[in-house]
Amino acid sequence: MKSAAERLKRNLRGAMENMHTELERIEILAAALYGFSVPVPEYEPTFQHLPKGRLTRHEIGERDARSS
Repeated sequence: MKSAAERLKRNLRGAMENMHTELERIEILAAALYGFSVPVPEYEPTFQHLPKGRLTRHEIGERDARSS
């Protein structure tokens, strides 16, 4: 009877460890899903090592398109 109880404890411990691993995986996947569901914020790069330009990123794109 003792060996059956020990086997049951061992199986239960293994199941709990598997559940813990799966919960960690679910937590990571949920965080990734949330990250992909949020819109990308607007981004205006700042080039501190270059002189300040007078054109915005939209005007630069338009100028490059006209010159092609």
